[in-house]
Amino acid sequence: MARLNTSARLRRISDRGTRRGGRPPARRSRADERTTVNRLQWAALTAASLPGIAALAALLFTWASVEQSGEQLRIAEQGQVTGRFNAAIGNLASSAVDIRLGGLYGLSRLMHDAPDEQPTVVTLLTAYVREHTRGAVDGRAGAGPATDVQAAMTVLANRDPARDGGGDFDLRNVHLRNLGYMGIWDQKRQRVTGINFPDADFSGADLGDADLAHARLTGASLVDARLQEATLDDAALSDAELTNADLAGSSLLRTDLSGIRATGAHFEDTDMSEAVLEDARLQRASLVRASLPDADLRGADLREADLRDADFTGADLTDADFTGAKNAATAHFTDAVRENTRGLSS
Repeated sequence: MARLNTSARLRRISDRGTRRGGRPPARRSRADERTTVNRLQWAALTAASLPGIAALAALLFTWASVEQSGEQLRIAEQGQVTGRFNAAIGNLASSAVDIRLGGLYGLSRLMHDAPDEQPTVVTLLTAYVREHTRGAVDGRAGAGPATDVQAAMTVLANRDPARDGGGDFDLRNVHLRNLGYMGIWDQKRQRVTGINFPDADFSGADLGDADLAHARLTGASLVDARLQEATLDDAALSDAELTNADLAGSSLLRTDLSGIRATGAHFEDTDMSEAVLEDARLQRASLVRASLPDADLRGADLREADLRDADFTGADLTDADFTGAKNAATAHFTDAVRENTRGLSS
């Protein structure tokens, strides 16, 4: 009975609490639930991203290490280039020709391995040739340049001229009589390579009896140069400056002489068979006994040139100007094309 009374009293107390405004505990709002979910999602995403962040950090560290290693490698390579250059220069100062040759070919290899150094090497080698061809010239018949000079010229001839940059290709007044052949036969391409002297300055140089067959001398300066009895077969001399040059007795078979400036030049007894002399300027040039069969002289300027006993058999003289030419009556024009040619009697 006492237990029932106790239960009844508890119910009454509960009812009074309800009537006085008591409320049951409130549930968590939906906004709070969404916030909790979002936090959990961000936590999961962050956890999932940690391996990627670690990989990115490793990649950045590796890149920085590679950059540092690359810079160190460049410094080391530059140091090697400087060392090789200094060693070659030291060899050039030797009194022994074999050591000097080693220095020359060391510079050749350096040009190949470090193209940026080529302008410096070209300037150095041309200075070497000038210095070692000064003074008295060996007057013996057939005597050529010293072995080291020939080697230096061969190195220069076989470089890539496109890399010359600001190199000073100055070979003025050098004595290179009987200069030997510098070309290299390319078995794969079946042609001669090398002998690259475009835009070189050979003003006043002695190149008598030099073997310059297949040479590239386009745009070169050969003012007052001596090329007597030189071999220039199949060479390229287009736009070269040959004012007052002496090419007496030289061989210019199939040579490209288009656009040359050769006022007052000497071509006595020169063989220019099948040569290209289109638009060549040959005013007052001497062509005494010159041989020009099948040559291309279209648009050439031969005003006041000496044509005594010159042979123009089969040559193309279209638009050529012979006004004031000397001894034209003794020249041979058999089968020559003379369309619009000026200054020659019919």
